Amino acid sequence: MVRKIAAAVITAMITLTAAAQQDPHFSFFMFNQVGYNPAYSGTEGMINAVAINRNQWTGLDGAPQTTIMCVDMPVNFAGTQGGVGLTIQNDKIGFENNFSAKIAYAYHIKVGAGMLAIAADGGLFNKTVNGEWQFPDEAEQIFNGKCRKMAFDMGAGLYYGIGGLSFGLSSTHLLEPVLDFSEDGQTYLSRHYYFNAAYNIPLDNSLFDLTPQVILMSDGNTLQADINLNFLYNKKFFGGVTYRNEDALSVLAGLTIMGDFKAGIAYEFGISKLRKTNAGSFEVMIGYSFMPERSKPAQKVRSVRYL
Repeated sequence: MVRKIAAAVITAMITLTAAAQQDPHFSFFMFNQVGYNPAYSGTEGMINAVAINRNQWTGLDGAPQTTIMCVDMPVNFAGTQGGVGLTIQNDKIGFENNFSAKIAYAYHIKVGAGMLAIAADGGLFNKTVNGEWQFPDEAEQIFNGKCRKMAFDMGAGLYYGIGGLSFGLSSTHLLEPVLDFSEDGQTYLSRHYYFNAAYNIPLDNSLFDLTPQVILMSDGNTLQADINLNFLYNKKFFGGVTYRNEDALSVLAGLTIMGDFKAGIAYEFGISKLRKTNAGSFEVMIGYSFMPERSKPAQKVRSVRYL
């Protein structure tokens, strides 16, 4: 009887973890847009690679640790303009480890004075649960081991850019794939929805560019809004601040090197009650962008994503 109750508790823990799951968020969200919206693939007419490592809630046991790498580039297939992208992500949260790899294709269409991209991505999502549980003050172990399950995952998105203005609308985990751990429990990936907008503003008679931007993320139950203002100085140094509703405030800074490499660091401190349990969150970002050989000049939209 005790073991049946214990198994039910473990199953509930796994299920509740999945139901409350949110895609990882980043202070440098403006640099890994292909990760949550495949329609950004190839929109800058350049080959771009970026990697971000995030350590959330430093000092808190089991806190999320996330690494993401995004690569995208323009393609011309049979006279059709488009873009392709690759995203690899590893997200460790307590006794869970979530790994995903997906590829994206975006179809580019000239609409008015701007450009519209329609895209989809697909790949594999692997969840590993590895832990040990036992009743308090008792030696009897109720679970000790590793469970692993993999599923096909896909998303879709739209992008429209005109001048310094851009919009994106997308969804991840469209099919809400189920990961069945058999007798150990069942979980699923909740569908997420994103909207983001950015506007690049070159300041007259100044070496500064400003880019206000916002990203909204929802799983249908909760809404997260990140409002950011970034500046670029002399095409080399960038910095900014981000406010996340009722959760955190972050500052970020970085620079470009030799025109192709960029690097940045961000610190995020909480404004919720959780701030008392940790020393804040840290991110490190590195990236590289260059123009592919023999490519025709593409219609470019100015973005802090490619400084």
